[in-house]
Amino acid sequence: MCELAKPADNPADLAESDSLAAFGAAADCAAPAAPDASVLFSSMPSEMMRADAKARVNDIPIEIEVVIGRTKVSVAELMNVDRGHAFRLDKRFGEPVDLLVNGRIFGYGEIVTTDDDRVVGVRVLRLAG
Repeated sequence: MCELAKPADNPADLAESDSLAAFGAAADCAAPAAPDASVLFSSMPSEMMRADAKARVNDIPIEIEVVIGRTKVSVAELMNVDRGHAFRLDKRFGEPVDLLVNGRIFGYGEIVTTDDDRVVGVRVLRLAG
């Protein structure tokens, strides 16, 4: 075990040969070994690292927005909206809806329902690009 020397009470009393020991570096202590590179860097092959990264990325949740249409109104018109007001959209009934991720169109789809009309979904018709 390596013991560190206690610093002198008065630094002026130190002899030059004692200065390293006095400040905590005893002469008989070996410097700690440098860590092995395998400890610092993963020993996994690069294809395994890529697969691991891909698996982690694949688990990131994203939100898909389904936009059936858009419209622009003035502030005055919006302030006069009451229950039952209908906005005219820029698409007709039955036209493909826009599928957005992070505000960007990635595809187009159609609105679908289950046989009992209790669940609404969207079927992808084509991808943008």
